Amino acid sequence: LALALTFAAGPSQAQGLMGDVLAGKLVNPEPGVFAWYDLTDTVAQRVFYVRQAVVGEEKVERKTGYWIETEVVPQVGFPAVYKMLLTGPASDPENLHRLIVREGRGPAEELPRPPKDSQEKAAEPPRESLGKEKIATPQGEIEAEHFVWEASGKKTELWLSDAVPPMGIVRMVSPDGEMVLRRYGKGGKDGQSAL
Repeated sequence: LALALTFAAGPSQAQGLMGDVLAGKLVNPEPGVFAWYDLTDTVAQRVFYVRQAVVGEEKVERKTGYWIETEVVPQVGFPAVYKMLLTGPASDPENLHRLIVREGRGPAEELPRPPKDSQEKAAEPPRESLGKEKIATPQGEIEAEHFVWEASGKKTELWLSDAVPPMGIVRMVSPDGEMVLRRYGKGGKDGQSAL
């Protein structure tokens, strides 16, 4: 679950490279695009299903903002939904304009933005590209660029492809777990807000 919370728990944790990739650096943003992932928490030995989608578009101070929704669905229990209005990568807190959260069957709540003077831009860890690789997925092979970086002594690997909106993620492996693309597309219920 820690891996899911890295990108789903809100602006304080959605910073740096992971924040850009997993909570706001969009690949070909368009309302209705979605991707489903299998997320394995290796510490707790639990599996979650994660949906990321662009569920809307809205003008924010003359910029185009996108409603990005992350839904974390446990095998047992109720899903948590995190919906953010972003005008750019989440690594810059100025790009986060609204955050709505619903945990379990509780009501959706809008969280206040932290005061501007308390927001800090996270430093991005140095990363290295290992080149392009073909990754097998249930929808066929996808060519993705393989990145690796280390932060606090922990190594993370990430495979990205522009063919997989909204975030480009094909696979991610960290000491906390693994996230693997199950399917992606546009439209239908998966491209709409769960809130």
